[in-house]
Amino acid sequence: MGKNFLLEIGTEEMPAHFLDPAIKQIYDFSLNYFENQKISFEDIKTWATPRRLVVYIKNLSEKQESQEEEIRGPAAHVGYKNGVWTEVAKRFAEQYGASLEALYIKETPRGKYIFLKRIKEGVNTLEILPDYAVSLLKNIRFPKMMKWGNVDFYFGRPIRWIVALYGSEEVKFEVAGVKSSRYSRPPRFLPQTPIEIKDADSYIDLMKENYVIVDQNERKNEILRQIKEIANSNSLTLSYDEDLLEEVTYLVEYPTAFLGQFDSKYLTLPEIVLIVTMEKKQRYFPLRDKEGNLINKFIVIRNGTENYKEVVIQGNEKVLKARLADAEYYYNEDIRCPLEKYSEKLSGIIFQEQLGTIKDKVERVRILVREIANILELSTEEKEILERAVDLYKADLGTLMVSEYPELHGIMGSIYAKISGEREPIPQIIGEYIYPRTLEDQIPKNPLSTVLGIADRVDSLTGYFALDLFPTGSEDPIGLRRISGGLLRLLLETDFKLNLRNLFMKSFEVYKFSDKYPISQIEKGMLFIGQRLRNLLLDKYPNDIVEAVMEVGYDELWKLKRRVDFIREFKEKDPYEKLKRALNRLYRILPKDFSPKEINENLFNSPFEKELYRDYVKINKEISKEILKGNYKVLLGYDFLKEFSDHIESFFDHVLVMSPNEEEKLNRLSLLFAIKSLFWEVLDWSKLN
Repeated sequence: MGKNFLLEIGTEEMPAHFLDPAIKQIYDFSLNYFENQKISFEDIKTWATPRRLVVYIKNLSEKQESQEEEIRGPAAHVGYKNGVWTEVAKRFAEQYGASLEALYIKETPRGKYIFLKRIKEGVNTLEILPDYAVSLLKNIRFPKMMKWGNVDFYFGRPIRWIVALYGSEEVKFEVAGVKSSRYSRPPRFLPQTPIEIKDADSYIDLMKENYVIVDQNERKNEILRQIKEIANSNSLTLSYDEDLLEEVTYLVEYPTAFLGQFDSKYLTLPEIVLIVTMEKKQRYFPLRDKEGNLINKFIVIRNGTENYKEVVIQGNEKVLKARLADAEYYYNEDIRCPLEKYSEKLSGIIFQEQLGTIKDKVERVRILVREIANILELSTEEKEILERAVDLYKADLGTLMVSEYPELHGIMGSIYAKISGEREPIPQIIGEYIYPRTLEDQIPKNPLSTVLGIADRVDSLTGYFALDLFPTGSEDPIGLRRISGGLLRLLLETDFKLNLRNLFMKSFEVYKFSDKYPISQIEKGMLFIGQRLRNLLLDKYPNDIVEAVMEVGYDELWKLKRRVDFIREFKEKDPYEKLKRALNRLYRILPKDFSPKEINENLFNSPFEKELYRDYVKINKEISKEILKGNYKVLLGYDFLKEFSDHIESFFDHVLVMSPNEEEKLNRLSLLFAIKSLFWEVLDWSKLN
């Protein structure tokens, strides 16, 4: 039998982005805690609103399971002599209330010892819950931690009340000067009269009666129901970003949707400006007509009931009108000058205090773009287009609109470039280079946008690597993980034959860092990039494939991508198992620090080693050039691999590699090393399952 357990942590309003990570931590901690404590339960639910974090555990057992424990006693030579238990052994047994018959001797890494087993009775769950609650609160981590008053405790926001009930019984403890009780609090828009909760079972319904929908999934569904109902009843179509719905869900405890509108004159502004104003600035849901055109209506979600509905709508319309009037002013002022004019302001905008201004960054990126363009052998026209795009790609940072709406950087630059008469694809490049901004984002459609995006990210990362601004734990204030993820996707999803390490080295040189920072920071940066890459690949491919391709290097991501494609396909072919087994046999026998010599065919005296050498010469002649060029799939159509695998096995079965003749031994090892070097150019076969 068990009872439902409720823990509600009441706080001052938390930022929406704190909540989802917090309840995931609460779930993981709770699951591990009760499993380790051997306390069974039916289910764990974790919920969050702006003012409360909740864990609800269904049918939590009233007692720990009894556990058998093994207790080590004295050394056997002390407690057992001449076939008889000594006084030392007797005292050990008495100490734990056991008979001598319960004792036994067992071998351990430290020698033989006397042991006994006993059943440890489980503790009542009610006695354990205070420790669980206090430990949980101490272990939750937020993007920003704070302490308040004279309390020596850190949390996301000040804790104001705690409800802890096991069935109908209160679980007593104190954290941050707050004592647990059975009293919760209503939402902000109601009088703050405490809500008495008689038992955990009645919690959800009781809170709903007091205008708190605790379950975030239920709140989200309720928001969706209401906004769809408003849209459908007005023959309109919803238009919103999924992140907006998630954020609004965590901004309210009791959602009520209202329809508002704004002056249609603002529809002449670029659509993205209207959307960002409504979604990002005001958390409103934009609406479209049946043809997909944005219209001058929106839906606002209120935290509360329908009371004073008209006043609420008017208030939100007034706020939005002021926002749009500002946006209209910024836009009209900005388009009075060509985009090029705003580049003059970049020397006054700091990129990073130790890395110079945005103007400095633009000039560094220009050099990197030229370097990449030469490597990729772009045409003269493409190079000219890129030069002009570099001139303008940061110019919108000097505009009023982007100063107020930083998230529109690049997008407004593209719009202003078109208005300024810049020829295509320059506006497209300026608007696309910022993508992907997240791992889910699209990548640029124009390859020249990708070139600029790579150069821009390499410049930023090089500077941050040099300054040792690597993320620590979950903290990543400058977004190094995001920038790295974007760079990796640009390189993985194109076939640009670029060497990432070389690009970082070139960027380090462009910064003129050699006198300030050690070049080893680039190596540290490459390790960071490698870990990000590994995580990206593990989301798509099995661990053994990821490790096999990563082990041979990731400087050239175009090759790494081809390695993955090759091995995924080759694993389904007949020669795979035989070749993998043969190559790994070869790999295991080679000394780790072996230095090869030039292979001397005349030193081979066995037909099996002569045969293997002929195989190597044949493979080296027929496909090695293709392998070195990254055309690994040449192996898929190479019928000789089965026979080659058999010859490797025959070589090991009939030839003594470690010959007592040093010259013979070195020659044989050099042949094996040559074969390994060729096939390890493809991937590390020892990592494959």
